[in-house]
Amino acid sequence: MPKLVDHAERRRELVWALWAVIHERGIDGVTFQAVAVEAGVSIGRIQHYFESKHHLIRSGAQEMVSGAEKNYRERGSAGDPRSALAALLIQPVPTDAPSRVGVSVWYAYLAKATNDPWIRSFLAEASRGTVGEAERLLRRAGLSEVEAHGEAMRLVALSNGATQSVLVAGMDADGAVDLVTREIDRTIGDVTGGNE
Repeated sequence: MPKLVDHAERRRELVWALWAVIHERGIDGVTFQAVAVEAGVSIGRIQHYFESKHHLIRSGAQEMVSGAEKNYRERGSAGDPRSALAALLIQPVPTDAPSRVGVSVWYAYLAKATNDPWIRSFLAEASRGTVGEAERLLRRAGLSEVEAHGEAMRLVALSNGATQSVLVAGMDADGAVDLVTREIDRTIGDVTGGNE
């Protein structure tokens, strides 16, 4: 009987190897050969799943966003607005070695967005999605539409800044999580009188 191949799993493994290469060399250092060596496969295996280096790099960005969305859905998107907002905004903060690698790869994509229109557009859409979800949760918590939009923008920017601070060792992960959590509580508490 022929061996069944899980093509989705093989693609994910190649994307993980891509992320390792990006972490070590940046996006401009990505080659099929570097990813093949990292994955322990032939270049032909990569070419079977990805028609070009750009396709591979773009797939890596898509996998990061879809993985973050899946993680958010599993970790608390269905909870009360405060818990869901905390899950959304604390998720990017690197709290261990694997998440530090993930965040460094994300920042490599952000840097590449300055001269790659596809990456810029894709990341802008992902950012709008995060702000939109934060806004939706703040509306559920009782903020008006205008307040929710402004506070969502502020809280996402705070989360981004705290994440960056942890990445460059300007703040520890516990401090970043505490900062974001206190701001969520203050924002929701202003509406609920602290009784959310």
